Amino acid sequence: MIRNTPTHDDFYKTGRELLDLSWDMVARLLSNLAEAEYYGIDTGEISDEYWNLARRQLTTSLAITQQGIEFLIKGRICEISPYLLISDSPAKWPSPYEGEAIDFSRFRTIDAQDLIRVHDTFSQAAFDAQFVNKFNELRESRNVIMHSISESLDVQVGEIIDSLLYMHSSLFPNESWAKIRKRALKSSPNTELGSVDYISNEVCRELSIIINLLNPAKVREYFKIDKKARSYFCPNCYSEANRDADDFDYRLARLVSKEESCNEVYCPVCDQNYAVVRETCSVDDGDCPGNVISEIHEMCLTCGHY
Repeated sequence: MIRNTPTHDDFYKTGRELLDLSWDMVARLLSNLAEAEYYGIDTGEISDEYWNLARRQLTTSLAITQQGIEFLIKGRICEISPYLLISDSPAKWPSPYEGEAIDFSRFRTIDAQDLIRVHDTFSQAAFDAQFVNKFNELRESRNVIMHSISESLDVQVGEIIDSLLYMHSSLFPNESWAKIRKRALKSSPNTELGSVDYISNEVCRELSIIINLLNPAKVREYFKIDKKARSYFCPNCYSEANRDADDFDYRLARLVSKEESCNEVYCPVCDQNYAVVRETCSVDDGDCPGNVISEIHEMCLTCGHY
């Protein structure tokens, strides 16, 4: 008998946590650079050296991303049967004749290079070629990072973000990464130090930076918005944000269509539509050109005026 057999949820939880850890490392590097620019530092002069000094953090982030993806694929395999993860011939398994159940952790499990083959052999839906190629590229890069001190591996911040978002969206096409990130921040130990009051600020700041980093096609693929379209405050994020902490100038929502009568905006952070009315902003000085007003919060989503 085998005890403590893992479930697919166990692997999914760990995989998501590792992806969040990788995201956190990269997002902090990007946020620090953006903050320096906000305070007047010419980031154009320091950018190359900044990323050169961040090289170890970037390579570590890439390795953690790959590790997280491996756990997620193990979760997929586990949905079929957790025993497919067991490697070696039966002769090398722990003995079942020692008078007690065998803990699953005592078995050697399959190597990362075999995960795709095992999944595709037993699953009704195999991974597509693009996913397999991306997985193998990441695995090879991770092996270079973990098993050598080569200086030849050039890891770009955009590459890490794109890889993480692509693999996550491929494995969980109906799951919003921004919601996963927000949930992770709510479970962070920093919440015991008061960070819970700034979660909306942090998520919106991160996503704003990432959206600026990615090209429009990637933004639409991962966040379901048109990067080039007029942007608006999300009424929910704006309401939750601590506006004493920063200016909260993060307009991430978009109208769901280009029709003049469109009465909904979509927020990629909340992964939700919100009703709006198309009325002229009532701000006293009349300088706001906005005509998208939150139906529930009665605020202008262009300038934030209530």
